[in-house]
Amino acid sequence: MRKSLALILSAGLLATLSACAPSASTPTAIDGCNPLASSGPSSSLITATGDLASATTKVSFGTPLVAPAPQRSVLIQGSGMPAEVNDVVLGTAVIAEGATGNVVQQGNFLLTLNQEKTSPGLLAALVCAQAGDRIALASPTSALSTTAPDPTAAPQTGVILFDVTNVMPGRATGGDQPAQAGFPSVVTTSIGQPGLTIPSGTVPTELSYTALKKGTGPVVASGDTLTVQSLGVVYSSKAVFESTWKDGAAKQLLVADGTTTQGGVVPGLAAALVGQTVGSQILAVIPPEQGFGAQGNGSTVPAGATLVYVIDILGITNPTPAN
Repeated sequence: MRKSLALILSAGLLATLSACAPSASTPTAIDGCNPLASSGPSSSLITATGDLASATTKVSFGTPLVAPAPQRSVLIQGSGMPAEVNDVVLGTAVIAEGATGNVVQQGNFLLTLNQEKTSPGLLAALVCAQAGDRIALASPTSALSTTAPDPTAAPQTGVILFDVTNVMPGRATGGDQPAQAGFPSVVTTSIGQPGLTIPSGTVPTELSYTALKKGTGPVVASGDTLTVQSLGVVYSSKAVFESTWKDGAAKQLLVADGTTTQGGVVPGLAAALVGQTVGSQILAVIPPEQGFGAQGNGSTVPAGATLVYVIDILGITNPTPAN
């Protein structure tokens, strides 16, 4: 199985490699979307072989390859919705050292184009990406991390080949549904981040859920893997125990009874998601016996807690069956 790049791509890409200058030329607009970087003398030297998103894809370039600023070349042009800031991009990537050509990692990625949490080099590569694109990025490694570079370290260049398989909005896009009595109220910011107001009074003891937005995409079935934005709150204390919005990174959920540490979700959340449609925003109130039960969930969810989830269903992204 290919090793996932999700953690690396969200936590500071190529941290083991270690100041940006302006891009070499004005990027070309794609279907009304304006890329943040354009092709340059370094990225144009990168070539690749292998089918799109194949585990056998290989990247080649002359070494040493040096890029003083992020450069982005589209080797294969895809189609469909171009990714904008706050959208989510999925696919496979090959990461190599510009100095030696050595591949340091290859595998799957899921990246939210968050301006605060995503490095400028990755934004430069993937803003305006389309499904089916093969994109070559040459970038100083300082631009591939959100942490301050070591001023004593010699400049280095990283090379990343992105094969984009899916681009999806970073928030639920379905139509608003009438509010249902008895549920917490939800308001969203301009980018879709939800906030909860939980009513005072008796804590609910029954599972309940409702669609705040109704999408028109495919229907979720048990066993599906979803890409979602998620907010989780303890009903009684109003404490947030998870938020992809705060993390700046959408995540994947396996819609199967279990726990988040066992490859699935709590039973109440599985019940709330099955039968919903992509593009929907779901509000679920989950009692302890259908949540984390009497044991809680470590330090984030206390024992016997009723939970509230707001889930934006961005897409169904089931793994490709092995050949």
